Amino acid sequence: MNPTKSMRLQLAQSVIYQGRKKRTELGQLIQILEYIGSSGETIITSIARHANMSHCPATQNCEKLIGGGLIEVNISDNNRKYRLTSDGRTFLNYCRNFEDVLKTYKLNDLLCHH
Repeated sequence: MNPTKSMRLQLAQSVIYQGRKKRTELGQLIQILEYIGSSGETIITSIARHANMSHCPATQNCEKLIGGGLIEVNISDNNRKYRLTSDGRTFLNYCRNFEDVLKTYKLNDLLCHH
């Protein structure tokens, strides 16, 4: 199994087995991916602010996404700018389709945090 598919499987499993009120790790990662996708290229401070998390967790989440091949980082002039990869765009589409399937079967509460 390639590393990206393995990460996708772990992320999908985290949404199914998570039942807390706060955001799941998957929810945080998807929110980061969506923000990076909408901004094109952005710095960690903007990501952290948009995702409502501190700098350190935002950086750790971005490192996970880099490890999964879903985002990449460009370093210039001491600035790290993050952007989606083609796998990142594909992954977001899979997540959206998965959410639609859950809604079709009235299981979308699996994505909500109880």
